[in-house]
Amino acid sequence: MIFNLEQTMASTNRYLKIQISQQTLTSLIAGRHLTAEQLRGLTPTARRTLRRILLDSLKEEGFAGE
Repeated sequence: MIFNLEQTMASTNRYLKIQISQQTLTSLIAGRHLTAEQLRGLTPTARRTLRRILLDSLKEEGFAGE
């Protein structure tokens, strides 16, 4: 699965359309380098996969805190 970020000129926050592997994305989320608010899946499949990755990161965080 590849994730894309859309480039837009409409706001002061500019977005760049990129591709990143699931493994790299998971590492960035786990290392707290990216948060859910910073990501947007552009297709239904990308949104489902992103949701799963984010939920999995929360499960792992919960186990570490016990």
